[in-house]
Amino acid sequence: MAEIEKKAKVAKKEKVEKRPKFTPEEKHSRVLEILKKEYTIENWLLAVLSPVLILYGVYITIGKFGSVDLTAILGNSGIGFIDFFFQTDLARTIVGIVLMVIGSLVIIYLLLPILRPSYQELKKVTWPTAKQLGTDTSRVFAFFVFLMVLFTLYGFALDPLFKWLYSL
Repeated sequence: MAEIEKKAKVAKKEKVEKRPKFTPEEKHSRVLEILKKEYTIENWLLAVLSPVLILYGVYITIGKFGSVDLTAILGNSGIGFIDFFFQTDLARTIVGIVLMVIGSLVIIYLLLPILRPSYQELKKVTWPTAKQLGTDTSRVFAFFVFLMVLFTLYGFALDPLFKWLYSL
């Protein structure tokens, strides 16, 4: 009787531990899944409209939204709700800042599905040591100095030729 119970427990463990193996056709890229599932037409619309919202916020804040004097247009519209937000400079500045913050938050919201897998991959990266980083940085800097000297010499060598060609 005890043997039957042990076999039943072992069989249950085997069923739990086994994972289904996917064929290459069934495997999907995580990035493609995110792009297909999370970017609907609404997200693309938000991606287009959020920079526009940020620009409107900047224009309202600096006071160049269609006119030099916003209170003449928006502050005296006759609609009390709109007039409240644009009659004073402080209210206009607050409205502009709120629009910029909302636009920035929408952009962050849209970037999160893209950045999430990148962050997971970033954890897997083996970063260079300080010595290796210093060596690589000095090589790149030396290469830039070499290019700077090379193009300066080209300039000194070719300037007389170009002056002569312009004089013709």
